[in-house]
Amino acid sequence: MRVLLLLLALAVLALYLTLGLRLGYATLTPLYLLNAQGETDYPFRLYEAGKLQVTGSCQGRSGVATLRFMAPDGTELSAVRCPPGNWSLNLSGSGDVGVYTLSVEYQHYTGRLELNSSY
Repeated sequence: MRVLLLLLALAVLALYLTLGLRLGYATLTPLYLLNAQGETDYPFRLYEAGKLQVTGSCQGRSGVATLRFMAPDGTELSAVRCPPGNWSLNLSGSGDVGVYTLSVEYQHYTGRLELNSSY
C-alpha cells in the first residue's frame, strides 16, 4: 500500500512539473490551475452569422495566461493576457458560420479561470 501511495505521489509530482495541475473545464465550470503550462483550445460553433462573445474572469496568483479568440480561417479576433491579480475578460468577434476557437496559453499559471460564452 505504501508503494502504491508513493507511486501516486510521484505521478502527481511529474504532472505538476511538466504540465501543471488543472481541475475543471473553462467553459462549463471554473478552472483551477496550479503551475499550468502549455496550450488548450476550446471550440465554439457558430450556426448563424453574427456576434460571438466570451466573458469571464481570471484570478491569478503567479504566471501568465494568454487568451486568443480565433476565427474559423485562423485570424486572431481578440486577445487578452491574465497576469497575477483579479481581472475581468471580454473577448468578442463577429463573422460567418463556423467553428471559432478560444486558445489559452499557460506560462506557469496558478489561479482560477472562469469563462462564459454568448452567441
